[in-house]
Amino acid sequence: MATSDPVVVTGTHGWIGALVAAALHERGHAVTGVSRDPSSAAAAHPGWRWVGTGEDLEDAVTAAGTVVNLAGRNVFEQRWTPEYVEVMRRSRVDVTRRVVRALARRDRPGVLVSASGFTVCGDAGDAELGDDAPASRELVLGDVYADWEEAAREAAASVRVVVARIGVVLGPGHGAFDFFRRPFLEGRGAVLGSGEQWVPWIHVDDVVDLLVACLEDGRRRGVVNVVAPGPVRHRELAAVLAASAGAPSPAVEPADAVHARLGGAAEMVVTSQRMLPRRALDLGFRFRHPRLTSAVDDLAR
Repeated sequence: MATSDPVVVTGTHGWIGALVAAALHERGHAVTGVSRDPSSAAAAHPGWRWVGTGEDLEDAVTAAGTVVNLAGRNVFEQRWTPEYVEVMRRSRVDVTRRVVRALARRDRPGVLVSASGFTVCGDAGDAELGDDAPASRELVLGDVYADWEEAAREAAASVRVVVARIGVVLGPGHGAFDFFRRPFLEGRGAVLGSGEQWVPWIHVDDVVDLLVACLEDGRRRGVVNVVAPGPVRHRELAAVLAASAGAPSPAVEPADAVHARLGGAAEMVVTSQRMLPRRALDLGFRFRHPRLTSAVDDLAR
């Protein structure tokens, strides 16, 4: 696709969605964001077009034919009651199904880059997980993500589809970096669970770059692991974070204590996914931050 082509980005109120939309705008794409309040959103980002969440969303998708789909309620917004798990599911699957229906109206080629998450692979222990690893419904959020992926794949009959399995995103002041590092800054950092679980981390700059590459490079299709090439065990992540914060060697918080504190969301930090970005590397993607130490040094600055 040309860098001037229009792109609809769902989830633009979220951290990563806003960054992806901004990167696409800087590259010359005509960006359409999606908001429940388009007027207020347009005031914040006057260079983008904005549509609401009603029928105008589907009209915008049909017209553009190119979508980065990052919509979904924050998994850390509240404890995972059965009701909230369904909210997380519907906020992802329902929007994706609407996008797929809108893309099916087109008689021209299009692209859908639709997010998923690392827990879709289940608790995989030490097994290496390439882009062809099957989805698993073993974990609560993995089950949500499996439905999300299935909804996106329905578009493959009409457009090129990329399912982006995004790892643990490390970024300044947001997401997992703040969640993991803040306790070390406050003198209460710990290895969570056994510490032997693999963490499929990635710097946010590489998330944005790789999602944009998935959109613009017609060779990319199917599942793409959006993770750094150097996964680490959690105990190594804790040690690097402790060193960057000038904190002592971390204590250990047993898995049952993590579950009591985080509820269902504990599955995101005590399970193991040794994911590798083979497809990204095979197609020549160059990571800005391929190693954890340099990524944490960059973010700590």
